[in-house]
Amino acid sequence: MDALMNARFPHLTRLSIALVAMLTLCQCSLLDRVVNSSAVIYALPPQEKLPSLLSNPEKLTPAGSVITFPPNRFLLTSRQRAQLQTLGEQWKEAAPQLLIAGFARRGTPSGYARSLSQRRAESVRQVFIEQGIDAAHLHSTGYGHDQPGLSSEDTVKIYIAR
Repeated sequence: MDALMNARFPHLTRLSIALVAMLTLCQCSLLDRVVNSSAVIYALPPQEKLPSLLSNPEKLTPAGSVITFPPNRFLLTSRQRAQLQTLGEQWKEAAPQLLIAGFARRGTPSGYARSLSQRRAESVRQVFIEQGIDAAHLHSTGYGHDQPGLSSEDTVKIYIAR
């Protein structure tokens, strides 16, 4: 059948191959843009009674300053990176267990707030990993605004676990 089609319509075979190749390239390009886009934030599903690593505050010591983000943003500025690198230098040798907790302001939809705060915590964690701190010592969690009394702003807080 293919031989008959090629004999009767040779231009259709070349055209269909070109069309398939073009669609494949466009699809990959579009997927790359979506997957690699730093602007895409997926909402997490509703979650009742989110478990908290902060439930034993006596085992955690606040470390360093609080990193504050503009609303709906999770990328670090160069100033924030420099601040984190200074903190990371102190922990490179000591290698403490760190909890990096992300938060989002109240009024943000819960699923989106948890996802956004998780990305914030991950961006801080990544700076420490790039500095050579063992990733096994870095625990990041996005709490959104599900931890009453801890934070109602767009922040990341770092705790040292004892």
